Amino acid sequence: MSDPVGQLVEFIDKNRINIGLVQSAKKTKLNILTSADKELSLPQGRVLLMTSGGGASGGNRQAQVEALQDILQRREDMAGQVDVLELWELVAEEDDALPLEELAGLAFSGDVGGDHLSATLRALFDEHVHFKLSGGQFLPLSPEQLEQKQIQAEREENRRQQIDASVEFLNNLPGQPPFPEPPEGLIDLLVDLVVHEDESSSAKIAKEIVSLAEVGGRRQLFNLLVRLGVFDKHENLPLRQEGIHKGFSPSIMEAVGAISVGAALEDGGRSDLTGLHTFTIDGAYTSDFDDALSFQPDGRGGGVLGVHITDAGAVLESDGVLDMEGRGRGTSIYMPDDRIPMLPPMLSEDALSLRQDMLRPAISTFVELDSQGNILDWRLERSIIRVDSRLTYDEADGLLGDDMRLSDMHKVCLALKRKRAQAGAYFLPLPEVIVGIDDETGEVYVRRIDREGATREMVAETAILANWLAARYLMESEAPCLYRRQAPPSQPLNEGDPEDIYLHFSQRRLLNPADLTTKPGLHSSLGVDPYTHATSPIRRYLDLVVQRQLGSVLAGREPAYTKQQLKDIAQEVEPVVRRAGRVRNMRQRYWLMRWLEARRGQELPAIAMEPQMRRWSILLPDIMMLTGVPKTSDLKLKPGQQVTAIVEKADAFNDILRIKLV
Repeated sequence: MSDPVGQLVEFIDKNRINIGLVQSAKKTKLNILTSADKELSLPQGRVLLMTSGGGASGGNRQAQVEALQDILQRREDMAGQVDVLELWELVAEEDDALPLEELAGLAFSGDVGGDHLSATLRALFDEHVHFKLSGGQFLPLSPEQLEQKQIQAEREENRRQQIDASVEFLNNLPGQPPFPEPPEGLIDLLVDLVVHEDESSSAKIAKEIVSLAEVGGRRQLFNLLVRLGVFDKHENLPLRQEGIHKGFSPSIMEAVGAISVGAALEDGGRSDLTGLHTFTIDGAYTSDFDDALSFQPDGRGGGVLGVHITDAGAVLESDGVLDMEGRGRGTSIYMPDDRIPMLPPMLSEDALSLRQDMLRPAISTFVELDSQGNILDWRLERSIIRVDSRLTYDEADGLLGDDMRLSDMHKVCLALKRKRAQAGAYFLPLPEVIVGIDDETGEVYVRRIDREGATREMVAETAILANWLAARYLMESEAPCLYRRQAPPSQPLNEGDPEDIYLHFSQRRLLNPADLTTKPGLHSSLGVDPYTHATSPIRRYLDLVVQRQLGSVLAGREPAYTKQQLKDIAQEVEPVVRRAGRVRNMRQRYWLMRWLEARRGQELPAIAMEPQMRRWSILLPDIMMLTGVPKTSDLKLKPGQQVTAIVEKADAFNDILRIKLV
């Protein structure tokens, strides 16, 4: 280019076109004096227009600045004379970018000078709708592009209005209810930000609103939503994160109203077992009963054990509305402060539940056993039962010494357990931690059950037996099944003292995960081959599937599912079940952390588990929670060592726990 010194240059500065006079030039940069009496080093690539300096190039600095201001004002005034819309209509059909000189010639009549070029440049830049600046030239947008740009501009304007209205609402929020109606969409934005944080699809606009309104961090925003009545003060955020709904839609409830067990009860292929004494044993707060038991002693220490599972598969139509609802949920979720059933309570707690004194269709497994736990005979059948009595675990434990039926049944179940041990089963019991919240005080209580009660152990053994025989029946019938397999551990396990928490905790890490497959095989930790899950059809969807398969084969029909259908269902349901498990575990942890919050500064027993890269893994056995402490040069620990921990900080909302060892 020719010597630029003394020339006027125009460039974009802070989203507007500024003007300057070139004082000197060095390679790729120009030293300029602006109309604001400032000196800038301007890269030549930023120059949009260079014109003659005219009267601005002479005189002292003050005179140059004044001349620049006069030229700037004149050119801005002339820009107002350019009709951009009319100019666009003249060239809208052009496919190529047009030079500024050509556009200025269309905008002004007569000879075109620097002022005309500048005025056209400024008009097009300020209007920024009909033309796109491209390589120093202007490309007219097509009508379609223009329409999209106008739509985008409207969206941006709506966005700005939404932000302004939201910030005004938050800034003027009264301290106490009643609160004014929030702007449309604001609550959803704020909830999504708290729940999903940066992964929220609307995080950008929500963060802008929160920042402008000076709400604070995530915890402050959570408290604001509690104040507005959107969240409970202990809102289950993991439940929202996973998109799990607690309630059931009106269409689902309408389908529930059409359900009747009558057809299943009237099926002529069922055995009438209403004369058989059956009973349920569950927790005190259980309301969904899917299994009942019976036992007929033989007087020699053995007898006929019956496991009766509600035949939900015969009542719920496969792939029907309710069946698909159960498939979408995968499992019931039991949490310290809530429970979310897989099926609506009118089904899971009533029509499909083995309630006392109610006729129910069932699939019954009968096993004739001797006193040593040897199976003499067994069979499965479709049945009708009427539960005679409902017992809690505590009540059943109390009756063991007086009720010979329960006592003999318990002895047989212990013999079954010994038989499994001989078959390779291993037992690594760990304490169970039950967390609850006092309804009146809101305080968290924790109860650790160190070992299973006698009847809990008995019920568990009957479920293992029934699941094993269900798998055997389908395998021997050559009907497809969803089997549970577990490969043996890579090294021998040391069961040791049943009270040794450290040993059992560490040994459990050697276990292989169980696989869900259509191929039968060993479940090593249970010591049975094959194995499936079919005893909880109103709580677990895959149990319902296996039970429906059993029912169809027992009825002499074709299997309800092919092998490929079972694979497809398992592939669909397993991720849903894992998601529910995450919610359950996170909710348990939340309330345990609340329990720890109330014990800040207190001493708790702890067990050193294992050294890690920068920390020692520490188990708090009272609540069976793993945490850690930093490794230091003076920290001398060995695995399994009993230590004492002090809670330094516990924050349930942010899931932060810090302990130190005494």
